[in-house]
Amino acid sequence: MEWLNGMGAGITIFIGCLGLFFPDKASAMTGLVAMTPAARAEFRGTLGVTFVFLGAIPLISESPYAVFTAGVCWLGAAVGRIISIFPDYANDKRNWSAVAFECVVASLMLSGEPVSLVV
Repeated sequence: MEWLNGMGAGITIFIGCLGLFFPDKASAMTGLVAMTPAARAEFRGTLGVTFVFLGAIPLISESPYAVFTAGVCWLGAAVGRIISIFPDYANDKRNWSAVAFECVVASLMLSGEPVSLVV
């Protein structure tokens, strides 16, 4: 695994740990509200452990396919956010900053040796 891939995986794990261990801070960062136990569970599960695993599996397995998958997931988040910005009238600094962050992490994960998609 390339060191840039490792940095992307580490950032992914860090973001996941925020959601898992500090749902209130993750709530403030995202602009979402985690006021109920069910909402905190959503932060810990979906924005927490999912991202911990998304970063940890490439590090543990050292599989270029796992790294590629994580990178594509980050890229997909950026694309989904861009699509959302226009119909949802969400053209603001917070959303564009998130797009930039997601693209940076995707770039880290997708850098390095290309993966053949044909098995």
